[in-house]
Amino acid sequence: MRYVLLKDAEPGMCTAYNVYDSYEHILISAGISLTKTYIEKLRKYGFEGVYIIDDLSEDIRVEQVISPELRAKGLKCVRERNVEQCQSVSKDIVDEILNKDVLALDLTDLRTFDDYTYAHSVNVAVLCCIIGLGLKLKEQELKQIVVAALLHDIGKQNIPTDILNKPERLTPEEYEIMKSHAKTSYELVKNRRDLSVAVKTAILHHHENVDGSGYPQGIEGQDLSLHAKILHVADVYDALTSTRPYKAPYSPYEASEYLMGACGIMFDKDVVQALLRFVPLYPKGSQIILSNGKKGIIFDNVGHHNLRPIIRLTDGTMFDLEDEENLNVTIVHDFEGDDVLESELARKQMLREAKRYKVVVVDDMNTNLQLARGMLKNLYDVSLFKSGQQLLDYLDKHKNPDLILMDIDMPEMDGIETAKRVQEKTCCQVPIMFVSAICNRETVMMCREMKAAGYIIRPYNQVFMKSEIKRILTGRSDAD
Repeated sequence: MRYVLLKDAEPGMCTAYNVYDSYEHILISAGISLTKTYIEKLRKYGFEGVYIIDDLSEDIRVEQVISPELRAKGLKCVRERNVEQCQSVSKDIVDEILNKDVLALDLTDLRTFDDYTYAHSVNVAVLCCIIGLGLKLKEQELKQIVVAALLHDIGKQNIPTDILNKPERLTPEEYEIMKSHAKTSYELVKNRRDLSVAVKTAILHHHENVDGSGYPQGIEGQDLSLHAKILHVADVYDALTSTRPYKAPYSPYEASEYLMGACGIMFDKDVVQALLRFVPLYPKGSQIILSNGKKGIIFDNVGHHNLRPIIRLTDGTMFDLEDEENLNVTIVHDFEGDDVLESELARKQMLREAKRYKVVVVDDMNTNLQLARGMLKNLYDVSLFKSGQQLLDYLDKHKNPDLILMDIDMPEMDGIETAKRVQEKTCCQVPIMFVSAICNRETVMMCREMKAAGYIIRPYNQVFMKSEIKRILTGRSDAD
């Protein structure tokens, strides 16, 4: 079987799985030939794609981690805020996953736009269970973290949909309303005696970062429960790989890069590594295009083939990226139809900022400056300075930039002292993101005392760096 976007679906294609709505109703059964009416029906419900089976992909098996029936049951109990039913579903999720011979997150989630919050909660529950298995949690602990995942976002049902789905930048007031959902979710369950303290605190703390920069309480890693750390990683991974009104989905590869780049800042490293053991960077059945122009489907991605998979080309032949003669060939981007150039231009148009922001990078090392320029030049107007004094001289003569990336460890005038002078000169109007090669409590506390907009660790992780800059400039995190 293989996954096709609806815009590429054609009448006569045969569905591989039942397609459900968020009320447990089967919209289209497995084994049905698609018609124009069916395709339009799926598009109307907000689906982006569907799994089909044909001669080219009939021996490619994409396993579901949990059954569609159980997924639909989970959607229903989350929507209804039925805590008792969520507990029952959590047990079933753990049982189904424990009975799997092989675990791999190959299946692209089929969800409608309107049931995002509910489908997200079920996906996060599955991810939490898988992470827990990787961390060798006991069965009872797995059930607790799965219950917490199903209930972690029930407070979002109190947030107006025009804020939840707003494609533009949130106002400060709207962002505070959005952040309130963690506490609201906790308030809805805190008095229940049938839920453990571990479940309740995980719900409350699922947006806390290990460096203490999260919300609602700013708790640091050593004071966070393992359940909360697991829920945080699972929550962000599913959010990154989902389509939202304000962002395109990350590929599993990009999401994995983001998680790794945020270890020690947002996430616990051991928890991230536990998840990534089960994440195929290129899921089976995905259609791709290679740097040599050939198109195909991911056929095998297990073990060492996770990074360099085996591909079935559209002519039916196999292409192993691990073979020595193919080492110069790469997967360039997701295959989205016959007109590759057109779809790539559309993708760039979608990702382009409405405003061309001005970003300044300050670092005494030329190699670091050039790396930053290379990562950011296509997205922003970038200026480079090798010292704090150069930056201060620039600010005397030019309009304030939209963001400053400031290296902490510089000779003569370090990044902290430079930032203090910048704040005085600009009346704290320019956000500053600190850059450091060291991630420790002292560095974190310095950044927090300076009210930094954020900080990143060198060597630069491109995906995380770009996402954090976007968050600061637009008020929208890709991890939301």
